Amino acid sequence: MRVITVCVGSACHLKGSHDIINYFKEAIQNSGLEKQVELKGTFCMDHCTDGANLLIDDVLFHASSVDDARKIFEKEIIKKS
Repeated sequence: MRVITVCVGSACHLKGSHDIINYFKEAIQNSGLEKQVELKGTFCMDHCTDGANLLIDDVLFHASSVDDARKIFEKEIIKKS
């Protein structure tokens, strides 16, 4: 199972992590990947200045927008599934 963990700490929240989480929820469901991808939230990942932070498995990514999250999801989840 793949795991997407999105930071919900105050800095990431202000940078749109809530919208990114909503995008991932929808993308996972629309792709039929509910049994292959788990979505989690966590607090600070210690990269507060880099944008909304997220992990896919153990790899750190930064998303400045939902569009960035979409590109990461397509590259890291869809193409590798």
